[in-house]
Amino acid sequence: CIAMPRELITLQVGQCGNQIGLGFWNAALKEHRQANEEQLYDEALSSFFRNVDLRYDDPKDIPVGDGKGKIRGLKARAILVDMEEGVVKETTNSSLGSLFDQRQFITDVSGSGNNWAHGHEVYGPQYRDALNDTIRRTTEYCDSLQSFMLLHSLGGGTGSGLGTYILELLADEYPSVYRFSSCVFPSEDDDVITSPYNSILSLSKLCEFADCVLPIENQALMRICRSILDTEAKSAHKGRGVVQGHSITQSYLAPLAKGKGVPATVPKAHKEDEKPFDMMNSIAGHLLLNLTR
Repeated sequence: CIAMPRELITLQVGQCGNQIGLGFWNAALKEHRQANEEQLYDEALSSFFRNVDLRYDDPKDIPVGDGKGKIRGLKARAILVDMEEGVVKETTNSSLGSLFDQRQFITDVSGSGNNWAHGHEVYGPQYRDALNDTIRRTTEYCDSLQSFMLLHSLGGGTGSGLGTYILELLADEYPSVYRFSSCVFPSEDDDVITSPYNSILSLSKLCEFADCVLPIENQALMRICRSILDTEAKSAHKGRGVVQGHSITQSYLAPLAKGKGVPATVPKAHKEDEKPFDMMNSIAGHLLLNLTR
């Protein structure tokens, strides 16, 4: 019996990629919780998560079997990469921190300076061995690996430069495994002066090494946010803004890590404790989850 390909490994690269990744994992957990009330570890869940026995210092994987085994502990099939460690630290300190295996983190402290070349030509070769080892260890937990999904932006230096370097590495080391790039394109008024150059340099690599590109346009996300906020404001004005204590905006917001998120100007946060980019990251995470079903 030949196992059908099923596991998907995400590689979250750069600030934007990691914050959208957090929105993606939050949405995935919520959806599986609603569809899997008996808390069984089945094939659908195993596409994104490992089921591990947390009684051991090195958690032991529990196989899917007949799909009727209970969930012991979930670990995301994810690799987190950023050349500034702030966002990854915020991820570990968030409500979803225990979902990630910290051996799957690759970080630095100085960043890529919004420079594609620094991410691709400096950090890529410098961390190639660490990337290879981390990716290999993650694939060894898979029974039948289907694809890699790269989450990154094209406007900054790490997401664009190191992100496309990782895409090349995957094409070299795992040529038979599908490579998906979920990338955020910068807005016209992006405040990063080098973002057009970073994007152009990244596009040639995406054309050559990605099997499928799932583009997310920053300006479109901003328009969606404004539309939701406008709809809520009109409903509130008519006395219909809050239903059982939850507004339309709150339904999109997830307990994400704090931070700037997708690099663009966005509408003012709806509430004081909501960060301006949380809504955009959450929408992008839900979109990606729907695309990977």
